[in-house]
Amino acid sequence: VFRSERMQATRLDSPAPGWRHVAAQYLALTKPRIVMLAAFCALIGMLLASDGWVPPVTMLAGLAGISLLAASGFAFNCLIERGIDSRMARTRARPLARGEIGATGTIVFAGLLGGVGAGLLYAFVNPLTMWLTLATFVGYAVVYTVLLKPATPQNIVIGGASGAMPPVLGWAA
Repeated sequence: VFRSERMQATRLDSPAPGWRHVAAQYLALTKPRIVMLAAFCALIGMLLASDGWVPPVTMLAGLAGISLLAASGFAFNCLIERGIDSRMARTRARPLARGEIGATGTIVFAGLLGGVGAGLLYAFVNPLTMWLTLATFVGYAVVYTVLLKPATPQNIVIGGASGAMPPVLGWAA
């Protein structure tokens, strides 16, 4: 208890963090290394589906849209699991678990990422890719994180479908 009170006092006594620190905390919510892996797998799907070069606009907008929606899903995951994250050694340093970012800011941030990502996919790629990517978002953020993870140890098997989708999304793009 003493440690958490000291951490609270330190947060209240210290000056407001700069914009770079805040931006870094929001970036951390998106789990950027996993987003890059998803984008790479989507690129492989695009390349395998194409007889020649993938049109640059399709490739860039597709990778950006898929990445933004994945980042949005990860931010929602961090929001939903902030209580659990604060108690686990591996995850207690995440921004929401530490209380550096609030729920409202996270919801707005994740909503903007998801909206821009879906818009890019719809406008510059195709509606099928947008809908499949949105379904992947719902599968991860809602079905896996909210419904399965607290209910069954089989969550990783069933939730793995979301992790397997990026090559499919790239192929659809």
